[in-house]
Amino acid sequence: MNKPPLRFHENGKFRVLMISDMHAGENCSPKLMQGIEALVAESRPDFVMIGGDQILEKEKDEIRPYFCRILEPILKRGLPWAAVFGNHDRECGIDIAEEMAIYETIDGFLGEAGPEELSGVGNYIIPILSADGSRVAYRLWAMDSHRGHENTNQAFHLPQDTLISLPHTEDLIINQSMPYPDQVAWYYNTSCRLEQEEGRKTPGIMFFHIMLPEFLYVRQNPEQTNAVGMQRERLEATLFNSGLFTFALQRGDIKGFFAGHDHLNTLQGEYCGVTLALDGAIGYNMSAHDDMRGGRIIDLYETGEVKTRMLYLIDLLGKDAFRDPDYFEGGSKYNIRVL
Repeated sequence: MNKPPLRFHENGKFRVLMISDMHAGENCSPKLMQGIEALVAESRPDFVMIGGDQILEKEKDEIRPYFCRILEPILKRGLPWAAVFGNHDRECGIDIAEEMAIYETIDGFLGEAGPEELSGVGNYIIPILSADGSRVAYRLWAMDSHRGHENTNQAFHLPQDTLISLPHTEDLIINQSMPYPDQVAWYYNTSCRLEQEEGRKTPGIMFFHIMLPEFLYVRQNPEQTNAVGMQRERLEATLFNSGLFTFALQRGDIKGFFAGHDHLNTLQGEYCGVTLALDGAIGYNMSAHDDMRGGRIIDLYETGEVKTRMLYLIDLLGKDAFRDPDYFEGGSKYNIRVL
């Protein structure tokens, strides 16, 4: 399949739209496609990153046509796109390696399974060329953040009853996972190799589904991190820190980390000069508030700068952005109506 390279515009700008947590189950709300259409039409991105938890409850032979229908606003415009896997993608009925193989047959997909020796599926890099096409000016890094502490116990050879979720850890729900140390080593070694080959350090941003522990600093220190956005639930991370943030900080090439997973959080801030931002959620078949549902715009510049903000469906669609209760029985606490 032909995959033309991504390239900055003549003005030195490139726009990414991140859409996370579609949770498109068997009884998928048609408002999901309406919402994606509104986000794409308004933001006019150069590239779309799907941030995990995209498909649930589908047989293998149903996934491709179903996913094409969900992504029709992206596909009809011929936009390049990619995806990382979330914790719930392991529950859609097939192995995520098989799901990745299906994605690879869909037009515009630029992701890949990644090195077989690494933990997880979907560890890869997408380059963005400079406006004149002479060099790689930016890189989009993707990593699999796995599922939950059950998988972490297995990966680290711990008994399944090992207590990871400690009772006295403020502001955390310790039931999640993260990129594993071998993935961190892959990033670090690849970053070093590319700098040596190219004679320069190329800026990049990184995507995964579950946030790093450093995201908590934005919540705990809003003034010092220039925090913006909303938080309506505890941040979900893990106590196990694989060191990805500090490795990236030492390398100096990653300008921002972007995660999904937390449906009711859209916090963003900066720590040590690196952007940390949550994407919120786009889905209608799961816990989400109508005034928070949307996607994240990420503007990249050839100078290495990154700027980001949330784009909310309620600002684009008004009352049409409200969830139909018939499509999700999540209780009255999710019936948020704000105009």
